[in-house]
Formats: sequence, C-alpha cells, structure tokens
Amino acid sequence: MSSGELTHSVDKAAKPHITCAACRNVISALQDDLGARVPRKSPSPVVAQYLVPALQISALDGCHLCSIISQALCPAHRRSDVLISSQSTVVVRIGHYINDTALGFLSVKLLDSTGKKVDDASIAVVSKPSPGYPTHPLEASWSISTGSGATLNQAKDWLGCCLDTHLLCRKVAHTPVSSNELPFPSYLVRVGKDSVRLCSTKDLNGRLDYLTLSYRWGETRTFTLTLKNMKDLLVNIVEDKLPKTLRDAVHITRRLGYEFIWIDSLCIIQDSKEHWQTESAIMGDIYRGSVCTIAALGAKDCGTGCFTERNPLCFQHFIFEYGEGKTAYITPELETTSLYSTGYGSTVEPLHERAWVVQERMLSPRTLFFGTYDVHWECVEKEASTRQPEMISEVPSPKYALHKACSLEVTGKFDDSYKLFWKWWSRIITQYSPCGLTYRTDKLVALHGLLTLVESKTGLTNVAGLWKEYIFPELLWYVHRPTPRPPSGNEYQAPSWAWTSLNTEVNVGIKDFSYDFHWKIELLNAIVNKVSENGQLAGGYLHVRGPVMKVRWEDVGQVYKVRWGDRDKVFVWNTPDDGVSYLPDFLPEPDQELTALLVVHATSENAWMYMGFVLEKSTSGDGDADTWIRVGSFRQYQWNGSETEFFQEGRFEVRDLMIL
Repeated sequence: MSSGELTHSVDKAAKPHITCAACRNVISALQDDLGARVPRKSPSPVVAQYLVPALQISALDGCHLCSIISQALCPAHRRSDVLISSQSTVVVRIGHYINDTALGFLSVKLLDSTGKKVDDASIAVVSKPSPGYPTHPLEASWSISTGSGATLNQAKDWLGCCLDTHLLCRKVAHTPVSSNELPFPSYLVRVGKDSVRLCSTKDLNGRLDYLTLSYRWGETRTFTLTLKNMKDLLVNIVEDKLPKTLRDAVHITRRLGYEFIWIDSLCIIQDSKEHWQTESAIMGDIYRGSVCTIAALGAKDCGTGCFTERNPLCFQHFIFEYGEGKTAYITPELETTSLYSTGYGSTVEPLHERAWVVQERMLSPRTLFFGTYDVHWECVEKEASTRQPEMISEVPSPKYALHKACSLEVTGKFDDSYKLFWKWWSRIITQYSPCGLTYRTDKLVALHGLLTLVESKTGLTNVAGLWKEYIFPELLWYVHRPTPRPPSGNEYQAPSWAWTSLNTEVNVGIKDFSYDFHWKIELLNAIVNKVSENGQLAGGYLHVRGPVMKVRWEDVGQVYKVRWGDRDKVFVWNTPDDGVSYLPDFLPEPDQELTALLVVHATSENAWMYMGFVLEKSTSGDGDADTWIRVGSFRQYQWNGSETEFFQEGRFEVRDLMIL
C-alpha cells in the first residue's frame, strides 16, 4: 500500500475470488471437509505451505486468499516486521467446526527457518456474511485507489442521498454556532473546470454552497495566503504548486459538482494576526455552514494527499461453494484503524491525532473521510464506507453526540436530563483531550466552536471548557499518567482546575450515576479572563469553600505514600483498591506538602467513595490571598462497614480557597 502519488492507474480495480495454485488446494480441502458427513474434531494436516516472499507477491498479483492470509498475520496495528524474512514459511491447516454459522477456521502459522512458531492467526469460515460486510460489494469496494472514479461516484451518491432525504442533517446544517445567522468566511477558493483562484466573498452574489477541507499541515511550510501574494492569488492559483492534499481536495470538489471550497491555509491571511483571530472566532460556523467537509484522514501532512492505494482483497470475504449449492465465506481481518480513535496509538489515523479536527468533524453536518484503507461517510443520521456502502445508523456518530448534547433541556439540577447531557459531553472530552496541538495556547481556541454552540443552545455557561452550572462533577477529571510540569513562563493555557490546562488524555471522574452525591464544596465564583473572541484565555480562578486537609506524598518508585496526622498508609499510584488512590496531574516531587480538597462524598446501598483534588500553594498569588493550583486528584472507594475514612471528623477544616 502506498500514499501520495499513485503507482497504478487511478481506476484500476482488483478482481475478487481469484486464487493461486496453493490457495486452490486450500479451497479444495475446505470443500471436501465441509461436505463430509462427520464434522472434523481436530485440525487437519497442512493443506498449504508458502514461503513468505511468495505469499506477498501472490497477494499483490491478485490472489484473494493470499491477501486475506497476509493481512491476518500482519495487520498494521501489530508487528510490522512479521512478514519480512525470506526464510520464513506460512502453513495452513483446517480447524475444527464450532456451530452451524461458524463452519470452522483456517489455522495459519508463521514459522521461522528452524520451524519455530513466530506468529499465528485464525481466519473464520462462516455460512453467512459477517456483520459489516456486504454480500455483493459495489464497484468502489474493489478499487485499488481511494481516488478512483467509482469511489468518488459513490461519495457523490452518499452526499446526494443525505441532502435529499436526511431531515435531521438538514436541520443541523442550518443551525448557527454562535448567532442567529451563519457567518460567512472572508475568502473561498473558486474551483473552475480548468482554473483555481481565491475570491473574496464580498464579491459573491449572496450566500453560495461551499465545501471545507480538514487536514494536517505537517512540519513543512505549506503554500499559504499572505498579504504579499494575495493580489496574485485573487487572479490565479497555479494548481500544480499546491501541496498534494490541497490538489486532491480541489479534484474532489470538481468531482462532487461544487465550485467553492474553504481551505484554512488559502483562506486565512497567515501573516495577519488580526485576520487569523477574526476567522478563528467563526471557525465553527465555517465548518457548520459547509455542505460537506473533505477529511484527509490518512495523510500525515499536506504533501501526502487525500488518496491512497490499498489491496482491497484484504478486506472482503472470499466466497466459495461446497456440497449441494451451499455457500461459505472466508472472513478477512478488519481494517486496523478506527474512525472513532483519537489522540495517539496504532489504531488512530494521522488526522485524528490533531485537536483542531475534533470540532471540524463534529460541527460539519457531513464529512467524507479519505482514510488509509477506506473512504468513509459520516453525517448526523448515518454512516457508510466503500466496504459497507449502505448507509446505517448503528453507532451514534460524534456529530449525533453533539446534536443530542445541544438538544437537552438542562436546568442546573442533577436530574435525568443532566445525566444524558453528561453522557454525550463526556464523550466529546475523551475524544478531544488526547489530541495534539502545535501551540498549546490553542487548547481552548480549537474547541471554541463546540463550546459556543453548546452554550448558545443550552444556556449553560462555559468557564475554560467546564460548565459552570454543573461544575462540581466536572472538576473531578483525572489523568492516568502524570505529565511533566510545563516550564515557568510558558504562555497561559487554562486554569489548573480545568482539564483544558493539560495536553494529555483526560478521564471523567463520574461515570456511574447510581450513587447519591453529597457535594462538600460551595461555589463562590468561577471567572475566566478572555484574550479575544476565539476563546483564548489570559487567566482565571475558582473561588470555593470546602473541607481541606494537609497531606504529604512521597515517591517510592511506583508507590506513593500519603501521610495525614498520625495515620500512615501506603497506596499504589493509579491502582484501584479499597484505599486512597492519588492520581497526580504532574510528576510529583518527593516530600511535597500538599492540601487535599474534598469535593464529594458519594454513597450507595453497599459502598461509598470520597473524591476530590490535590492542591499546592501558588507562588503567583495576589498579595496575601490564599491562592492555590491543582496538581492532582484523589479518590477513596470503600464497602460499607470499612473503618478507614480519609476525611474523618477532626482531621479537616473548612476554608475558602482561591484556585488559579
């Protein structure tokens, strides 16, 4: 598989169900076994054997079963070096049968030159297509390039179907983020049949339909709009000078039948801070108002391109007949990347490592994802892919999650409506928090459109990414792995009590609403100071009254010791047990004297828990003010009847605290 410049004709397609001689032996043996009167009770002798180079060459030459075997042994999320040794062999046996639907499996083993097992896999043989696989894939499913004519025609069909029949998508598309009317971007790229140029929207007659692009710039400086070249770009943009991803986006725009596309690098004046602040403040509305967003999901930078080449045979059933007209399906390994994974990891597509794309995705009513292995469609109502082209709505999309969060009538009470709101909003937090940013000060800017939309539709008050009316449970976020403390003097990002102050994966503290929550703190005020209308902050504080207790945490390898009063107990960092868990936001310092603030005492019929966060004295406070910063969180789970309560009467005092 390759990306960027394609090596095959763009419309070249694979032919299914073609096999090499070795794989024909496998199918013949399967047909004999499946037609036997007595089911197999143990694996068969070896029915095929391949040298690794021969297996890979055969897969590339179009053997459907070699493609499935190769993918099963070496999916991208596992060891990438498994199939590189020319001395290794792959052996295939037929496994025993399980039930009427799962007929059996192919037992595949990778052996080194001495015959020692290096890896193995099981490939299911079933009597019905597995969920998510079409019985008769469409033409686009067999395209080698994700930029094929068949693929783009399929994308156009999805878009047309949504525009014509999806009432909810239409409603969402006409819902402004921040006002009663959708703002229009200052500039758009005009895509003609043979030409491309920048145009000022002031010169257009009314509001016109446009697409948007979601992509990664990468490390290298891309072709951008500047004050110096603006005059030239308003006349003509030399298409061949555009980075590959932008050229592909222009091509997709033409194929979908649209004349305008918004691309940030070409539509925001990059050397004008004033223009960037103006346009970034309405970024959410720009994506909200677009007909569809083109997402370069598999591209690590703007030079990679939207399209990739893949072997589609790896991801489609091999179908054969046995017995008297019966059909069996050899099930391939699923794609190794997930449309729903964000941040970092083997299943995360390059685009979804980037924080900005979260609101670009959620606010766009429709998105076409050009991924590493597939092209995906996502709108508020449905999703589809070239592997599964029929539009389905089995898994609520992030767009739908945002719609539900904005549709609930929240009153500031901890009722069922809030529980539903928190279900959807916490999903957004866990998707956004692990994603990366080039500039840490953009943490709230890149979320500004989402926050503004929820604020305008629910009436809730946004304070640094938390909702003031429900701030108590939202303060209980935590991290599994502490991060290095940012150097002093860094530009301000967010107050320490907000999860937006960290650039790491954040977990929400409350997921189980079966408890009764007894809040132990009183909110006196929560204030943030905005730098500009794009959500960037210059400061903020949380003024609360609540029970506090001095504690000291000592680093003993992977164990932290907590001391309070005359009590002494050892707890393992981030390991759930029946004691107190300390979850530091930053790598803790030995003998650090801290203060624990209790936020909630939650009780149920058989258990209870304490939850709160840990503070250290601030060195940047105002005069003699009692100012603090958050450095971690704590929790204590206990079954009823336990004698060890962290916050016992006599151990704590109630104080007013100013947390920066």
